[in-house]
Amino acid sequence: MKKFIEVRLALLALFVYILTCNTALAQSYPNCQLPQFGTITVDSDIEVNGAGQNIDTIEFWKAPDSTETLMFVTAKGNSLVEIWKYPFEGNEQTPLIHSTFSNDQVNGIVVDQEADLLYISIGSSSSTVSVFSLPELNFIMNFSKDGANYHSEPNLALLNLNNGNKNLYVSADFLVYIHNAETGEFLNEFTPERGLETMAGDDFYQRIYIPDENNHTGVYVYNPDGTPYTNNGSNQFGENVFDADAEGIIIYKCPLTNPVDNGEGFIVVSDQRSSQTEFEFFDRITWEHLGTLKITGVSNTDGIASYPYPFPDYPLGVFAALDDDHAVVIVGWDKIFEEIFTATGVEDESLTPENIELFQNYPNPFNPSTKIKFSIPIGTLNSVSLKVYDVLGNEVATLVNKELSAGNYELEFDASDLTSGIYFYKLKVGSPEGQAFNRTYKMVLLR
Repeated sequence: MKKFIEVRLALLALFVYILTCNTALAQSYPNCQLPQFGTITVDSDIEVNGAGQNIDTIEFWKAPDSTETLMFVTAKGNSLVEIWKYPFEGNEQTPLIHSTFSNDQVNGIVVDQEADLLYISIGSSSSTVSVFSLPELNFIMNFSKDGANYHSEPNLALLNLNNGNKNLYVSADFLVYIHNAETGEFLNEFTPERGLETMAGDDFYQRIYIPDENNHTGVYVYNPDGTPYTNNGSNQFGENVFDADAEGIIIYKCPLTNPVDNGEGFIVVSDQRSSQTEFEFFDRITWEHLGTLKITGVSNTDGIASYPYPFPDYPLGVFAALDDDHAVVIVGWDKIFEEIFTATGVEDESLTPENIELFQNYPNPFNPSTKIKFSIPIGTLNSVSLKVYDVLGNEVATLVNKELSAGNYELEFDASDLTSGIYFYKLKVGSPEGQAFNRTYKMVLLR
């Protein structure tokens, strides 16, 4: 019995430690506000190729136990939905096939996470939306507007309205149908300015984002009723960014750092190039273009999806993208963020910085060493202190404690003598002009 209790206590300690590390990793990217980062390239972590033919759209369902999480992939070619269970690779489940699909193109898919419902849109001649329970996948109902023609590639977006209702949007080439998501009742329809396929609903801002699939002119923004939402006189962003079809779109809301969505984060849209797809990042608040992500070997991407919650192997969740209509590639968000912050952390040493800056250490987590960068602006001499502390506030290392001239600095912190855990590094700068700077970052030593 004593041994059993010791084992259980050890497992509990491990769980608490992993949870703490995940939280620290999330806080490494404060408020999910990304800097401009140019163009970065990452390799995929996983690639899965399942039962579907001519696949189009991806969606995740977040299970109470992360290891039960499901990924759904629609297949236009053989009228089914692929089902993958975490860890996805080598874990394909029996595909979803239903009579309402009627051998037509199964295309759009969206999950209502609060109600545990799966919505699937089917093209003509069926032209319907079928609804299933999660995770059981029991059929609940199907609906459409009388006489509506969804054409070949209808897609879906869900919007939780401020009044408590939920709108479901169905795209049909140049037209969008609006339904009550809970009852299926038809509410309204509207015609966007440009051709469309994919859409995304933003609950915080009460907006619908629609990329221009046909003319490469960017992303258009609408109110819940379909009227244009204008910002500084325009309802469009991303002009002159896309060179091919603007296809899949996701909104990253940073639930790890902000349990309640506060409107911060970013928007990602796939630029469907036949040679190599480019994934364009935009600031969610300002609509500013932040940078471009490439995934090695991935091209002709339709749908994309995000699961921004921790998995055992992915502390910040995953980003998923279709590869040339046949496979799904998955990349950890931690890998993408590390590449973004590495790209922006490299500064031109020939330039004297204008502001005091402290950057997130890289790599993070680390074992046993990591690099810390900071910048000192123009001035005479600056009193600089850079120290490392443990979670109890005990000083464990002094990296700098002297006067430094203006410039960009990079130091290596070797933690070979320290135990695994969370540490903090604090930069204090005082200049002759009286300028004060005091900033702290977390880092994780993971052996």
